[in-house]
Amino acid sequence: MKQKKIILNRHPTGLSPWLKVCLCLIAYALFLSLGLGEVALFDWDEINFAEIAREMQVTGDYLQPRINYVPFHEKPPLFAWMQLSAFKLVGTGPFGARLPNVICGALTLLSLWHLGGRASAYKLAYWWMAFMGLSLLPQLYFRSGIIDPWFNLFILLGLWPVFRNAVPAWGNIFWAGGWLGLAVLTKGPAAGLIAGLCCLVLLIMDRDDRGKRSLRYLSFGLLSLLPSLIWIGLLWQEDGGQLVMDFLDYQWRLFSREDAGHGGFPGYHVVVLLIGCFPASIFAIPGLTNRFNPSDDKTIHKLDRGMRILFWVVLILFSIVNTKIVHYSSLAYFPIAWFAARWVTHTSSSIDAPTWLSRTGTTILCLFALASLLLPIIGWQSSALASTSQDPELISRLAMNVPWPWYTILPFLLIIGQLVAVLRLKKRSLPNLAAIYLAGMVLFTAAGLWSFTGRIQTYSQGALTEFFQGLRTSDVYVGTAYHKSYAHWFYSEVQPEVYEYGQTDRHWRFHGPIDKPLFFSSPLRKTDQVLREVPDAVLLYQKGGFSFYQRPAHP
Repeated sequence: MKQKKIILNRHPTGLSPWLKVCLCLIAYALFLSLGLGEVALFDWDEINFAEIAREMQVTGDYLQPRINYVPFHEKPPLFAWMQLSAFKLVGTGPFGARLPNVICGALTLLSLWHLGGRASAYKLAYWWMAFMGLSLLPQLYFRSGIIDPWFNLFILLGLWPVFRNAVPAWGNIFWAGGWLGLAVLTKGPAAGLIAGLCCLVLLIMDRDDRGKRSLRYLSFGLLSLLPSLIWIGLLWQEDGGQLVMDFLDYQWRLFSREDAGHGGFPGYHVVVLLIGCFPASIFAIPGLTNRFNPSDDKTIHKLDRGMRILFWVVLILFSIVNTKIVHYSSLAYFPIAWFAARWVTHTSSSIDAPTWLSRTGTTILCLFALASLLLPIIGWQSSALASTSQDPELISRLAMNVPWPWYTILPFLLIIGQLVAVLRLKKRSLPNLAAIYLAGMVLFTAAGLWSFTGRIQTYSQGALTEFFQGLRTSDVYVGTAYHKSYAHWFYSEVQPEVYEYGQTDRHWRFHGPIDKPLFFSSPLRKTDQVLREVPDAVLLYQKGGFSFYQRPAHP
């Protein structure tokens, strides 16, 4: 009689687990894609990155990142290459700019399933995927056109062998260095700094085989430089290293002082992670603070330690950095989701969740309810608010006549429904609470994006987008005065021929003898100053917090 072969760590169903997960992730990617191209890209970051890719497409120069057809030293080119590929596939626009992160969302969850399943049982892997893919901010980031989702995935893949093995095999070091190298080529040396700090903490905490481990960590770091060194070497032949020097100077400025108004208080990222990563954040607290018993499984114990190190390195590092931006701490989403999954699978489902957990969850849901109720109310009362305000820019934005139908209250109703479901839950085990919170966040995020995002974009930059989109087929110069933006380049689709005589100089366009009219914008409050400084400028109109001008050609 033949004995059946037992396959460990697999599902008992006949369906292949890989096929099952891939089908779920295709559905997840389709869900993320809904409405992706209906809202214009947001200044600054989304438009900034998309403009780099657009200019690569126009010039055919894929090596040198450019903005306004001038070398741009703030970011390496890998994410621009991804967006460029998406533009060629689906066209240049918001959908193409955000498509790479939809793909990243699916690949990230697939990676978590694979890594978590190999390290332990698939139950942990599924909960890790759920907390990462369905918590609030990760959902938003996988729908965005910013660099960080890919940057974070590459860092996790690079650090995983280091966390999993006390002394990683040389083969694992090779692959880890390659993944970290892609992170460096995506966003810059911050990837190496984070990985280096994690390795240093591991060496301090564990004295065993320090010499052998130090050599492998060093090799890991050196290998991570290889992709960027190849790019830098090719670029150096063109500019003699000028872009690299400017890039390193920019990175130091980000670390040492606030950049372009992105400041914040020291606990900024604590608040962002607690509220933004709900519900994973509240389930992760015991694991992040080492409040539950360590696993008997040595591999899981090592991964717990590594993920805890990653979280605290990211949180402390970006709390020290003077520039405070929400997505700087987004790498911490992985350990937060990991420890949330660990606690849910570590605790028996027959045990009720502690009171502090449900109270904290209820408090955060109340904050979401308040915010989602205030937005429609402000929209409905915009005329009344404008009549009482003394700020001309606010009055101008509120006068945009953005419609707020009755169904924009749906996100608020969904949060109330989630609160009722939690309060009426008879068995408040961790899995039951987590399932309700996660399902609620999926519905709330989808409804919130549908109800709020386009309307908020209209208030913040709708008039700006509209003005420059209207210049797409015009042979003109474009610009801005007294506000930083990338919208004028991307939405007017400036061509390199506009600057064929080297006329990128700002002073020349605003004060020199220009051969084409200049169309530009300024904040409303700066209108009188602009008209004094550019006396031949004609004020066209004012809308949405901006003034719009034309400076006639003066050959």
